[in-house]
Amino acid sequence: MAKSLELRFVTSLGKSKTLSVKDPILTLTTEEAQQAMNSIISLNIFQIEGANPYAAVAGARYVERVVNDIFEVE
Repeated sequence: MAKSLELRFVTSLGKSKTLSVKDPILTLTTEEAQQAMNSIISLNIFQIEGANPYAAVAGARYVERVVNDIFEVE
């Protein structure tokens, strides 16, 4: 199973934005996740079409993805 960490933010336009991290540390505490997300916000280095995509924290979650190949052409 592939695991990732989804950091969910609210943009400066009030929309949702997710930052996905592959192979994350699986023992993060709530405080550690919030601190990391607040650090991203405080950098204020991202702008997309005049809007900040990482303006506020919305949440964080681990996501597990299961892939079952039926077949693959080589």
